Amino acid sequence: MSERSRRVTNRWTTGPPLVVGLVVLWMLLWRSVEPMTIVTGAVTAVLVVRLFELPPVPHVGRFRPVAALTLLMWFAAQVAIASVQVALQAFRALGPGHGPVSGIVAAQLRTRDDLLLSLTAIVLALIPGTVIVEVDRAESVLYLHVLNGEGPEKLDAVKRSVLETERRLVRAIGSPGEQEVAG
Repeated sequence: MSERSRRVTNRWTTGPPLVVGLVVLWMLLWRSVEPMTIVTGAVTAVLVVRLFELPPVPHVGRFRPVAALTLLMWFAAQVAIASVQVALQAFRALGPGHGPVSGIVAAQLRTRDDLLLSLTAIVLALIPGTVIVEVDRAESVLYLHVLNGEGPEKLDAVKRSVLETERRLVRAIGSPGEQEVAG
């Protein structure tokens, strides 16, 4: 990594954007936008950034706004669809002998980037009916608990959904090499 790119990366990971993000987080935690909260948040953020050296997050991808917007719209649709499915399962479970059938799925991701692995897990965890049970970082495998796990075809559909999520994330922020791998 060149000295210039190291300085740019350092500026974005330890500079003003990080401090502003930490101040916003501070205000959310205190549920207050008062001047004293902002000042104490800024002091705390600067102390955290200066006292604790944060490791760099190596990522060579680039942000693609159109793909990111498409990802957000797809994600909103997935949340809405999954919410309806979970609600229907809850109503079906009220009857005798109609409890939901759950399952555990191991989904092998195609990319090896830690950031993409984390973001894929976060997106999947935010969709109702899915819980990330474990992440195998070395092998890039996500283990998910799913509510709708009645049979191999449903579990295969979940694996395809995981790969689709990864593919959409790679389109939004991945490198050209990762885009080739993810399809």
